[in-house]
Amino acid sequence: MKNVFSLLLAALFVVPGALCASTVASATGTKLTSPADLHGKRIAVAVGSAQEMFVTKNYSDSIILQYDSIPDLAVAVITGKADAALKDEGTLGEILRTNPAVAVLGESMFSASLASGFRKGHPALRLEFNAFLKHIRKNGEYDEMVTRWMKGPNGVMPKIHNPGTKGKIVVGVSLFGLPLASIKDNVHSGLLLEVVERFGAFLDKKVEIQLLEITGMIAATASGKVDMITALYDNEERRKRIDFSDPIYKMENKFFVLKSNLASEPGAAVSTQSDTSGKIRSAADLHGRRIAVMMGTAYESYATKTYPDSTILQYQNAADVIAAVKFGKADASINDTDSLREILKENPSLETVGESLFTFSVGAGFRKDRTALRDQFNQFLAGIRKSGDYDAIINKWMTDNPAKTPASGQVANKGELLIGTSNVGFPWVAFQDNALVGADIDLMTRFAESIGKTPKFSVMDFSALIAALVSGKVDMIASDIFITEERMKRIDFSDAYYEAGNKVYALRENIGAATTEPAAEPPKSTFLSRLKDSFESNIMHERRYLIIFDGLQTTVLISILATLFGTALGGVVCFMRLSSSFWLNTPAKVYISILRGTPVLVLLMLIFYVVFGSVNISPTLVAVIAFGMNFAAYFAEIFRAGMSGIEDGQREAGIAMGLTPTQTFINILLPQTIVRILPVYKGEFISLVKMTSVVGYIAVQDLTKAGDIIRSRTFDAFFPLVMVAILYFIVAAVLIQALEYLERRTDPVARRRQGGAQ
Repeated sequence: MKNVFSLLLAALFVVPGALCASTVASATGTKLTSPADLHGKRIAVAVGSAQEMFVTKNYSDSIILQYDSIPDLAVAVITGKADAALKDEGTLGEILRTNPAVAVLGESMFSASLASGFRKGHPALRLEFNAFLKHIRKNGEYDEMVTRWMKGPNGVMPKIHNPGTKGKIVVGVSLFGLPLASIKDNVHSGLLLEVVERFGAFLDKKVEIQLLEITGMIAATASGKVDMITALYDNEERRKRIDFSDPIYKMENKFFVLKSNLASEPGAAVSTQSDTSGKIRSAADLHGRRIAVMMGTAYESYATKTYPDSTILQYQNAADVIAAVKFGKADASINDTDSLREILKENPSLETVGESLFTFSVGAGFRKDRTALRDQFNQFLAGIRKSGDYDAIINKWMTDNPAKTPASGQVANKGELLIGTSNVGFPWVAFQDNALVGADIDLMTRFAESIGKTPKFSVMDFSALIAALVSGKVDMIASDIFITEERMKRIDFSDAYYEAGNKVYALRENIGAATTEPAAEPPKSTFLSRLKDSFESNIMHERRYLIIFDGLQTTVLISILATLFGTALGGVVCFMRLSSSFWLNTPAKVYISILRGTPVLVLLMLIFYVVFGSVNISPTLVAVIAFGMNFAAYFAEIFRAGMSGIEDGQREAGIAMGLTPTQTFINILLPQTIVRILPVYKGEFISLVKMTSVVGYIAVQDLTKAGDIIRSRTFDAFFPLVMVAILYFIVAAVLIQALEYLERRTDPVARRRQGGAQ
């Protein structure tokens, strides 16, 4: 926990550290040109480390600041508590990557070998470890590990098969930080930890990790608290207390300091603001800026980890991300190179920056208990690759963007295949002529038909895809989904069927030398002509009015059914609330309290993914139930207030006239109650109509979602939103008129006035 907390502090102080750079520089005197300038300065080291010994011996005139953990060293330098720190090249690489305000000072000061430590007088385990090291060096596993952890920034801990039938070994570990030893994605990760995990598998013994501070590692080994420790620098002083294995890895050690304290800042291209004009020349210039990403995507994870000093703006769909960059709400975003072709074609004001940042494999997702379906898909992929159909599909969508997804012509007789997808845009998934098209749609359609099933696509927000799959709402998901270790913890992936590169894009006017030609200035146009063009593009083109019509029908249907259901349920809850029975009154109170205190979106998600998690139920019906339950809680209180306002004498008069309690309620109390509550009822009804705009979270294509679909194709942020707002106003106005007609029909004063006028 201490290391995690320290890392958070390090991230928190990146910007303040950079801001206080001038203060630190003035406090420490002249600028730094080499390690020789550190004499008399404040140098931070890890207590008990080889770096502490080196600095104590060679910088005796300096102030040695000792820290318990590696992240504390970075915090000390960034916040100006220390002028420099000394660290090995492995951990130093991670510090530099996550803290752009610091840089290396000079060359390596010394090199030393890391080796595992063992208790003296017990050589058996040490000899087995040395034999293991020779074995992995010979079979190539050692080189693979070094490449994975020491040659790149994003090593992922592999799954190592270890039955552990011969007992266990207890290994002492100090979290030096990546790439040596750390906790990443809640998994022990790093070169040293992979070495001991493989050693455990080599011995067929389970590895039990015991976290230690670096100062306690030798004591724990010497006292027998642990069987071995991952690694320390091997030196004569330590050999007096423990035995060391053969060397695992040789490390160079360098000083790092604040860039602002250097006489000449190295690596101008990677500074937080490499250009005084504020232009974006490369991906490195995104530090400290606003980066727009779609929620739940690999871009969100990448931006959060790579740019901790930047503001990460999260959006629900691709259209909002593009609009944020286009209209200056964000400085840049990231997308795959194939989707960017369509984005740039529709938005000439945008341009890519630099080369591809990283490459990810794209695959289809399956529930962990649906291995048979996954295997069928893998066999399907192998088949179309062999036949040449795969190349035809990929070439078609990645170059031509045709208008339709062709079917194979096979007859489906084995039911439906439910496929979750998200409208991420061409060439993967998009709406065209009111139909889903794209490479993923083409592939999934062909796969469904190959196993004799009818494909049924459920379009939802990207961030909801995995939740829908895990809860059984869909059989599989496909929507340009990158295969990542984090996602593989919850779902299984098919074999990869595409490798996607990814680039940064931003407004042309904000890009520096990377843009060779300025965007052509569009001709001047009048407001009416722009309005006409928007109408053509958003409504008429590709018959997009059908999308709006379908969404409008869904919104009206949910609003009316939820209101009727909520009114009926609210009446029951109201009578329970008015009952003198504890067993009726108390549940009603609890129901009203919980439903009124729970946000309707949370209620909607709970009912869809939890209550009906294992039930194949229409999302539209779930929306009716959720909004009806919410409406019932408010209506029950409205109805109770209306009933309470009627004097008891009227009920008593009805009984005295010989009416039953039910007849008294229907003929005397109910008409007066309706008249009293209708004004408030209308307000709650309008609120319900507007609240239905969130049903897109459970893959219901309502009016709001229809607007999102159109925006994802036209990238027009103005017209679809205004159009949706106007349609909501019209729906509400029409439904209110219907309620006002009911109000006039139930108001005796209004009826008498109307009769007199006739």
